[in-house]
Amino acid sequence: MYKEFLETFILVFVAEMGDKTQLMLMTLAAKYKIIDVLLGIFLGVLLNHGTAVFIGSCISNLIDEYLLHVFAGVVFIIFGIITIVFEDEDENKKQYGLGPVITTALTFFLGEMGDKTQLTCMTLSMDAYYPSAVLAGSVTAMLAIGLAGIIIGTSLTKFIPSYIIKTISGLIFIIFGVVRMII
Repeated sequence: MYKEFLETFILVFVAEMGDKTQLMLMTLAAKYKIIDVLLGIFLGVLLNHGTAVFIGSCISNLIDEYLLHVFAGVVFIIFGIITIVFEDEDENKKQYGLGPVITTALTFFLGEMGDKTQLTCMTLSMDAYYPSAVLAGSVTAMLAIGLAGIIIGTSLTKFIPSYIIKTISGLIFIIFGVVRMII
């Protein structure tokens, strides 16, 4: 259970470092109270990644365990390559007149649809013995990266270029993918 939590936490945390979602949360934090933004993150990730974990768990009952490991490994390697090679596109940041918590939750939920962290949660939950540990790791990582983005995110890119952060993130995904395929 701890392994699944830790693996999910590390992958989601590293994947979101410097990502558009973290930048979006810094923008929201400039407008709203930190506690409201964190609560919005919690609600958004619980709904978004909870759905992914549920779907991944259902798929795991249909596919052989070895094939799941190979599939997960290939997906992580692809995520790693995409993270290193492709730039994030600027997306229109929509704000809704629904209060800070709901605005943050909806912005996060919509911004993360089909994102690599949502797909990571789905992939990890496919062969997880404890899918709830995957969801807990994901929620914890998103809250941690959100808080880091709010507090120190702008400072990080002053000292470390974003391409280095993206390269490290991509390499971690590739390493997790290779290890998952071997074991």
